[in-house]
This record gives sequence, structure tokens and C-alpha cells, in this order.
Amino acid sequence: MRVLKFGGTSVGTPEALRRAASIVRTELPNGGLVVVSALSGTTDTILEAVAGAARGDADGARQQHSILWQRHLTVARELGLLEAVQSVWEPLFERLGGILEGMGLLREASPRARDGVLAIGETLSAHLLASLLAGEGFPAAFREAREVVHTDARHGRAQPDPSAIRVACEGWRSAIQDGAVLVTQGFLGVAPDGATTTLGRGGSDTSATLLGEALGAVEVQIWTDVDGVLSADPSLVTGARPIPAMSLREAAALSAFGAKVLHADSLAPVARAHFRLVVANTHRPTASRTEILAQAPQRRPGEITSVAYKEGLACLRLAPTQDLEPLFHAALRLQEAGAARYGLLSTPDGSLLVVRPETPACEELLEELAEAGLDIQRGWAVVALVGEGLREAPGRALGLLSSLQEEPIAGILAGDTGVSLAFLVPEARLSSLIPRLHEHCFGA
Repeated sequence: MRVLKFGGTSVGTPEALRRAASIVRTELPNGGLVVVSALSGTTDTILEAVAGAARGDADGARQQHSILWQRHLTVARELGLLEAVQSVWEPLFERLGGILEGMGLLREASPRARDGVLAIGETLSAHLLASLLAGEGFPAAFREAREVVHTDARHGRAQPDPSAIRVACEGWRSAIQDGAVLVTQGFLGVAPDGATTTLGRGGSDTSATLLGEALGAVEVQIWTDVDGVLSADPSLVTGARPIPAMSLREAAALSAFGAKVLHADSLAPVARAHFRLVVANTHRPTASRTEILAQAPQRRPGEITSVAYKEGLACLRLAPTQDLEPLFHAALRLQEAGAARYGLLSTPDGSLLVVRPETPACEELLEELAEAGLDIQRGWAVVALVGEGLREAPGRALGLLSSLQEEPIAGILAGDTGVSLAFLVPEARLSSLIPRLHEHCFGA
């Protein structure tokens, strides 16, 4: 039993879709599950339409709706699938237009309605890939993710119910065991009241691993646009190297500290069910892949696997004379608004809360807290050295930091798994600091 997940760039063009279909035929000759994201850019287009409708810009919302419709028609036409998908797509676009009009009348986009329209993007692409495979004579069929992905009712960042998903997947498991290839949407689920929910940005990875867990898969493959997980961001380090195998702890640390290949929430099902998680490149299927394993691969003492970073952080500071209660209250409110928390430090020099605003609600809350007098500094980033080797020789990372004496470091964060050491630096230093650290860790 295998599950394959294709991200937006892996299904973003007719050529990419053909490559994805070829990979499915190669990897799933005896049946399996395929999870797809929306075509690249689709979610952003829908969000622009929603924002326009909510502020009363009906023309702008209709324009985004038209852009989306024309783009999907063009892709389907180039694949020779327009007749196969148009009758399925038209009701979806009518629904999208209707919800946008309702938002415009109310001048409001509720989280529930927002989830409803965002789900349309994944549904369009899943129907398209299923039709492409079926048209080539492959035993593929679309199945609705909302049949099985049960969640709570937190719209925009719903929490899945693994037990309910496992029970609901019984029928899917039987069909796959009989040789079927099922194609479904990532990113979305269903609340107890039947409403559509979404798992948050990057939630398609989580959908794939949740379904892999529920189906008893031996492997889940994440197909993206890079050759597996790399030792650094290739946009900053031209010599970044593929990592053939890594531990689940290393993968979790990299996800937390900025690696864009994996979504952090996708790793919990791997930890529970112990299947292999593989990251591969849709555009170069025979290139290197990364296997993420529950059992840690052998590492030398002090060996570092990757240098990661996450920009866009905000630091909330309190003087040593100030009470900590405002900081604790701010941390709770920011978390509820969808912020990622990177650290809460308290020292004789003062206290520091480090967060990354992930939603518009977080940005609004930070502005509110600043107006209330809280000292908030923007423009920070967290840089992390990650590797199982640090469990054996943690001093290696500290030794590397000693070579960065001229760098303004605001704080050091150590994870409780012992595989990472992170520190705060100004965002403007990343472009020079990351290549320098990579060279220290891996050589030229």
C-alpha cells in the first residue's frame, strides 16, 4: 500500500500533470492512493477573490473567478480532457461564484465560507488528474476526501480525528486492495456538522500522511519540485546537497525551523504508524530522493545534517522589571490567531517571546499589542543547525557559533530532542550567514 502526494507545482501545467500521471503509473501498478494539491497559484487566486468580495470589490472578485476558470479550461484543453471534466467543473465554479457574491453582499468572509471556496481548488485538480489517468486506460477514479477526513470544526486550521479517519477508510482500503487507484484532494476535511474544513497551508502533506496511516501504507511519497530534502536552501547555497536518509527527529526540526519541503503537521502520523516517508522531485523522477525513517540513520558524533532558517519573525520584549503576565497572555492570543511560536525566554536581562505571524489575524493582533505599549521588534529570523550527530556531541554546534562573534545574536534556542540548536539573527544577515555556516558544516 502506497500513497503519493503531488504539490501544486507538480500539477501546475499540462507537462507537469503528464509527468505526475507517468509517476503514478510507475509507482502504483497494483493500486494505491493519490493526493493532489490545487494547481500552483490557485489558492492565492481564490484568496484574492475572497479578499475582494469581503471589501465589496465585486468586479475584482469576478475577475479573479474568470482568471481561474480560463486557466483551468486552458490546461484541460491542452490535455484533451475538456469534455471529460467540464461537466464536473461547471457546478464547482458556479458554487464559487455564488459564495463570492454572498460574501460581497455581506462584506464579510467567514472562516466557514472561506474553507468552502478554498476546497474548490483541490477538487478541480483531483478531477483533472483522475480523468487524465482514466483516459490513458489506468484504473483511476476520483474519490471525495470529505468522505473520510474527519476533523473538528476549527475552520482554517482544523485538527484531524485519526480514529474516525481510519474507520471511514475501510471502503477505500478494499478498493485499493482490488487494484484501484483512487485520486483525492489534499488540504481539506469535514467537520462534525458536515461543513468543509481545511488543515491550513501545507495541509496536503498532512492529508497524505493521515491517509497513509489510516490505510496501513508502508510508504508515503511527497512529490515536489526539489531533489528531496537538501542540506540548505538552494536559493542561498548553490552547493546545497541532497540528504539521502534522515531521522524523523531531524525532519521535525527542519520543518519547524524553515525547511519548505515538509509540513510539520505531516510528521505526526509517521511517528504513530512508522511508515517510510519519501520526498522526491516530480520534474526529475530519477534524481535523488530523501527517505525519512523512524529509526535514525548512523551519524558521526557532531555531524550536522542541514542548516535551516525561517524569516519573518517578531520578538516581543519585556524589561526585567516588568511582570511576565502580559507576555503569557500575548503568547496565548497569538497562538489562537495562528502564530507559530519559536521560543519564550526569561533571563535577568528581560524576557523574550519569539513568534512568526502566519495569518492576517496575527498581523492585526501584533499591531494591537504594539499600540498597547508592548515592545515588538520585527525583521528577525531563526537559524538552526540540525543533525542527529548533535545528540552525541552537542558542543560542535556551539563551536560553530563561536566563529560568528561579529553576528548580532538575540537568543539561543535548544530543542528538547537534542538534534537542533537554533539562534536568532537579523533577517538582513541571512544571505551571507547561511552560505558561511553551510561551508563550515560541509566544506566548500
